[in-house]
Amino acid sequence: MTTNDTFHDAELKMLGEIWSSPALWPTMRVLCDDCNGRFVASDDERRAAAYIRDQLAQYGLTDAHTEEFPVRGWRRGEAQLTVNGVRLVCIGLPGTPPCDLQAPLVDLGIGEPADFTRVGEAARGKVALVLGKGSHRLEKYARAVQAGCVGFLFSNAEVGTLPPTGSLGFGGQPAPIPGAGIAYESYLRIGRMLQAGEQTAHLHMDAEAFPATGLNVIADIPGSDPAAGVLMACAHYDGHDIAQGAIDNASGTAAVMEAARALMVVRDQLKLGVRIALWSGEEVGMVGSSAYARTHLNELAQVKLVFNCDIVGNPGTLFIGLSGYDTDRVADAMRKLAGKEYDVNVVGGTTIPYSDHFSFGLRGVPALMAATGGPKYPHLGPHTYGDTLDKVDLRALRSSAAFTARVLLHLSHDPEPLPARHATADEVQEVLRKAGYEDLLKAQNRWIF
Repeated sequence: MTTNDTFHDAELKMLGEIWSSPALWPTMRVLCDDCNGRFVASDDERRAAAYIRDQLAQYGLTDAHTEEFPVRGWRRGEAQLTVNGVRLVCIGLPGTPPCDLQAPLVDLGIGEPADFTRVGEAARGKVALVLGKGSHRLEKYARAVQAGCVGFLFSNAEVGTLPPTGSLGFGGQPAPIPGAGIAYESYLRIGRMLQAGEQTAHLHMDAEAFPATGLNVIADIPGSDPAAGVLMACAHYDGHDIAQGAIDNASGTAAVMEAARALMVVRDQLKLGVRIALWSGEEVGMVGSSAYARTHLNELAQVKLVFNCDIVGNPGTLFIGLSGYDTDRVADAMRKLAGKEYDVNVVGGTTIPYSDHFSFGLRGVPALMAATGGPKYPHLGPHTYGDTLDKVDLRALRSSAAFTARVLLHLSHDPEPLPARHATADEVQEVLRKAGYEDLLKAQNRWIF
């Protein structure tokens, strides 16, 4: 990669901006304290989108604007759960239909395929009880639907008395069965009850779904060679309605915005352009990024790499999961850029279908997800009431922003490590089938082939 003195001086100037400027934390404060959870299609989301757009324009990026997309809006109502007459705290999972349901409970452990095989037909007509370990929540939910369950209780897997949230998004379609989040302690108590015999759950939830629109925020840093293509740096700025969404994902939003601000200082070094995209609707099924990939389909051939920051405010190793055709050179370049200065673990050949880079990976675009390691406060973190600004580690956030900017600067200035082409549809399908995601994506109406 490039080593000339002029470029090196520019890089140091860019990194100095990130490590010395006070801009990063005020961005976090506005996103969290002024815009709350920024839930899609809410007033908080609108306020955050306007702030992000105006800040990017103030930094000097071109054509900073918002783009609307259709989304299934949702409002939370009261949720009540009783088991054997015992009232237990629960919250509705976004997208859940309202219900007044009474049905027997079935303990499905961590909700993996082997658990459903073990229970078999006995799961039909019952409320599934699953623990939030192992596979993703949506995989467990899809299995419960396919098994004929009539309700879904999803438990946090950490102590701390906080029930988790998380959408039941099925490709923008109505969720088939109601679902609620419960605390780990409630899960353990229900487990003890089930040891004494069959238990009936009474789940009452008020919720409202409605047609709505969400807002993506887009802006550009032009490169010197428009024909060379663009890099896309992105994050989702929406969170959930129960907390500030600080770790997930004001941190990723602020990191991308800070990288954009710093790159503007050295924009004369950029050959490839950099498109900055802040998505909404990620928390209800990556709706915003999927809509962008669909409506901008003819432009995707120019996107050489998607760099997605999702949860980068925790202390610990910055994980880079890279997918796409012929991405080994990109992975090697990132490892060299990390060196001994950054705690970064670059892993190639990964398939992570639960963040916005996947909307582009489905189309064959080389894409990666960046996320920091295990949370400092595991039971108080993402998707709970505890995801608040005070949990964010500012040094880790600065480091994430700095590494993001460094990668974008080097790859824009010297694109040689980038793949020569996108993956074909057949290649993408093969990867997804080998990873075991075909059935899940079809159940969620996200299989685009």
